[in-house]
Amino acid sequence: MAVVNQGAISAIPVEVFQTYIIEKLRRTNPHLQHSTDESSQVLGGSVVHIPQAGKSPEVVKNRKDFPATAVRRGDTFVTYALDVFSTDPTHVTWHEKNEISYDLTDSILNDHVDTLVESVGDNMIFNWVRGLKYDNGTSAYVADIIPESARINTTGVAADVNPEDGQTGQRLAFSYKELQKAQAMMNKANVAKTDRYAMIESYQYQQFIDSLSANQMAAFQASADLANGIVGRFAGFNVMERSSVLAFAAAGTLLAPEEALESDSNLASLCWQVGSVARAEGDIKPFQNVDDPQYYGDIFSALVKIGGRCRRQDWKGIIAIVQAPVPVVEPD
Repeated sequence: MAVVNQGAISAIPVEVFQTYIIEKLRRTNPHLQHSTDESSQVLGGSVVHIPQAGKSPEVVKNRKDFPATAVRRGDTFVTYALDVFSTDPTHVTWHEKNEISYDLTDSILNDHVDTLVESVGDNMIFNWVRGLKYDNGTSAYVADIIPESARINTTGVAADVNPEDGQTGQRLAFSYKELQKAQAMMNKANVAKTDRYAMIESYQYQQFIDSLSANQMAAFQASADLANGIVGRFAGFNVMERSSVLAFAAAGTLLAPEEALESDSNLASLCWQVGSVARAEGDIKPFQNVDDPQYYGDIFSALVKIGGRCRRQDWKGIIAIVQAPVPVVEPD
């Protein structure tokens, strides 16, 4: 971010800071743009409701009984709230901004934005696999997470985990066969074959690469679109790579991005079709107080309001690929 280096710094135009945050959000988190934008559907600045069509009508061949029975479709809806992400304020003293040789303010603002957009990106993926749904029976919202039927276990060779993730032992590696299975599952569910994406965790991505044959690897690399965050295309998916995607506890419960992994937790990657996931952007607000007389310097912070979830209550068009433990071989 280009910030004028001044001895007595003046306020940075809000529009400049907002534009910078938006651009950084999109560059750092290309997956945000590969979803359905529902920003115009936000109610009261905080909530989005997504209608869900109920049961489709039955078809009768050569109907003989009249009158036919009319039934209600029973429409429902899923909902999600926009989360508010804010950075802790940073204090820059008058002496610091005048005595340090490099542009301290520029560095601090970049640090705020980088931290903010990374958290937003991690949480958006998390939001796509969990949320709330409306229960007609109780007339209340209940927790909803991606079901077992929308999860695929890895099937590759036994591989050591990355100890930096907090895991121990081995898991079955991520292989190209997992993306082929995800493709088949989506095809069977009549999910649109266009605009499919796969976000693969960095360690699993290397395992995926290692599983490809020479011909597969050549075709994968040739299909890359790095300007848009696509490292290649395989089994109908535009593949992206990210240092952190998803994680599940050994019992199968979903872990939030801020939760530490246990030794037996399992990392996961995510496949989706654009029409199956949503995002909604709200306020993007930088805060600054220049020459604050109580702090004898400047105060900076930033806030982003954004949310998202799977658009379908039946989870159609979204699949998690989860590390599987190495099977225990019983002695003969």
